[in-house]
Amino acid sequence: MSARELAVLLVMCAVWGFHYVVLKTGVGALPPMLYAALRMSLVAALAAPFLRWRPGRMGLVLLAGLCFGAINYAFLFNGVKHATASAAAIAIELYVPFATIMSIVFLNERVGWRRTLGIALAFVGVAIVALTRDQSAEARIGLGVMLVAGCALTESFGAILVKRISGFRPHELLAWFALVGAVFLWPATLALEPEALEALARADKAVAFGAVAYSAIAASIFGHTAYYWLLQRLPVSVVAPSTLLTTLLGIAFSMVFLGERLTTPFLIGALTALAGVAVVLFRSAQKGAPVETGGAEAIGLPAKEKP
Repeated sequence: MSARELAVLLVMCAVWGFHYVVLKTGVGALPPMLYAALRMSLVAALAAPFLRWRPGRMGLVLLAGLCFGAINYAFLFNGVKHATASAAAIAIELYVPFATIMSIVFLNERVGWRRTLGIALAFVGVAIVALTRDQSAEARIGLGVMLVAGCALTESFGAILVKRISGFRPHELLAWFALVGAVFLWPATLALEPEALEALARADKAVAFGAVAYSAIAASIFGHTAYYWLLQRLPVSVVAPSTLLTTLLGIAFSMVFLGERLTTPFLIGALTALAGVAVVLFRSAQKGAPVETGGAEAIGLPAKEKP
């Protein structure tokens, strides 16, 4: 890895790690579904030049867009609303074991006892985090973790769909996923958050729109562009583990900027989950079956999108 590639990787991880702080701040200023709708609308507007309708190939693209631009964010943003940012950072790592399970079910991939153990450790660790009661008096961590896990499951299913898509470049898929997300999320927002527009009118506009802009421009467009740039130059086995650094930075930023406390039960659960994810990632790389993990999530293409 050259110094330039290392710098891009570290900046990408820092941008995605800090995004947990931004998300927590954003869903404090705006209703979660509204925040998601605004984010995807901005990404869709910026990525609109890359939209290309390809007859006969759009069904899977639109369906995958529900997984990577709509339903996943409905789960994620509501999950971040209820959980702490650091708990959400751990829970989203379930994408890796979920994606592995999906590959077993739909792609007939075989996994040995080490990856099986890693998957089990990841779920046990996240369960411990979900049961944490004293990390934050205001947070409903269990509910939030379950919702973020729903996001991870949705994106892992979307990854299976993306593997069946051909003829689209990464930025084209990002554009379509954003458009599908915006089209889905606005009616959902108006139906599930009837006071959303009033909340927008009352919100601190600098905080609300600053968070939306960061999510759309820094996390989505820059983050995914940097990830694919790295994938073009480095082995997936080198780039994919960056998800672990992103999570660690997300926890650190949550402590510094949000004042979140890391209790002993939380640390035990977090370390258990990350150890399990690491086993799955590195064993997958050694077996030549890398798990997608970090860009649109979001890999090969598109892997899990990072929050």
